[in-house]
Amino acid sequence: MSRNGSGVYTLPAGNPVVSQTIISSTWANNTMNDLASAMTDSVAADGQTPMTGPLNMNSNKVTNLATGTTSNDGINYAQFNTPTFGGAVTCSSTLTVVGDASFNSTGQIKLPNGTTAQRSATPAVGSVRYNTSLQQFEGYSTYSGQTISSITNVGTTATLTTTTAHNLVSGTFVQVSGATPSAYNGAFSITVTTPTAFTYVMATDPAASASVVGSYIVGKWSQIGGGATGNGGDQVFVENSQVVTASYQIPTGKNASTVSPITINGGVVVTVPSGSRWVVL
Repeated sequence: MSRNGSGVYTLPAGNPVVSQTIISSTWANNTMNDLASAMTDSVAADGQTPMTGPLNMNSNKVTNLATGTTSNDGINYAQFNTPTFGGAVTCSSTLTVVGDASFNSTGQIKLPNGTTAQRSATPAVGSVRYNTSLQQFEGYSTYSGQTISSITNVGTTATLTTTTAHNLVSGTFVQVSGATPSAYNGAFSITVTTPTAFTYVMATDPAASASVVGSYIVGKWSQIGGGATGNGGDQVFVENSQVVTASYQIPTGKNASTVSPITINGGVVVTVPSGSRWVVL
């Protein structure tokens, strides 16, 4: 094997076998350093000092890239952690941002949209979307459920019983935690069986009733930005629906008002805490 002056490596004719003894680790390292030395940076991000010097491919530079430090060759690797995009950015998977995010634009940001049935099976607190069935923006939040008296099972189907009415409807998402066996814990869509009981399907059979029942939180989608509207930017008309389709508890310390006629569906409960008022006009 020989190397000419231009850095091109050639092998003898005859298709020889290249063994580990011919290409040693030292030779490979030197070759990579030759390639790296030829890769000089020429990219300057807006408002940042251009990176200079060779972009070497070795372990300490990978560490510098991850930590955002400046290496001994003068490259500021922190610039990799604060990129500037001059055009559209498309992400085909989940995009996670750690820290605050700013949108310096006079345009708009497009939220996910879909029907009520197309809501995520495992929404996260703070999720927002546009509901095309209800024609409104909605956000996902949680609140504490009622005290659990017992959790039993038949195979992978759990029955959770509360000491007082849970005020839930089938299809509600709950997050059970702190129960033993741990198979009872997790996020589930429930089926209401009685005012104080509901069932959900676990991934595995816990093989016994819960010896520790733990607690649960309830997830709910609620309207965002519902308020006074009108043509020409008028803030005049506050609208409400005429049918209560899901149980609701007015937050403690809050009052509520509704314009009639109002129908409360069967099995649906509207809870007014002590000291609060619900005025139906």
